[in-house]
Amino acid sequence: MKTKILQSIAAGAVLSMLVGCIVSSVYPFYTSKDLVFDPGLTGRWAKADATNEFWQFTAAGEKSYFLTTTDDHDNCFEAHLFRLNQYQFLDLLTTNRDEFQLPVHLISLVTRNDTNMSLQFMDYGWLADLLETNPAVLHHIVVPEKPDDTNSGNMVYLTGDTLELQKFLLQHAGDTNAFNSRSAVELNRP
Repeated sequence: MKTKILQSIAAGAVLSMLVGCIVSSVYPFYTSKDLVFDPGLTGRWAKADATNEFWQFTAAGEKSYFLTTTDDHDNCFEAHLFRLNQYQFLDLLTTNRDEFQLPVHLISLVTRNDTNMSLQFMDYGWLADLLETNPAVLHHIVVPEKPDDTNSGNMVYLTGDTLELQKFLLQHAGDTNAFNSRSAVELNRP
């Protein structure tokens, strides 16, 4: 059992490394009452600073999307757009994972018009520093990036429930250290 858990954590760490150091949660950042559907989100978007990376959003229900990102390989996600007060967020749940891989939710702050979209992912370094300084601010676990290797870096996984995550999001959504241009993915309509 312990081996399966470590494999799951390791696979989650690999996914995090594939998409960069992105804040990961074991619980969703939204509840069903927070969900919104924006038909303008559907379709193909091109990453602004890459020639061969595309993000394809497809409606997958009344208030959900299926997202495929394409570059050197495909990544697949269940995507849920939701609103908390004046802020709009996108929760991405990894779907192309193997049997022992931890399903993780990724979070970004969304701003969009007809031709441009910015997904500002929560800055992983900012969060890691905050949790190291004040570990009680949000439930989380810290695991080695490579199991059984105490010299590797650590990965932070949020373990707070959805309401705790939302409270944290609202406290920091306007903080340019938490959501900044370094962590943003800029997309344009091709």
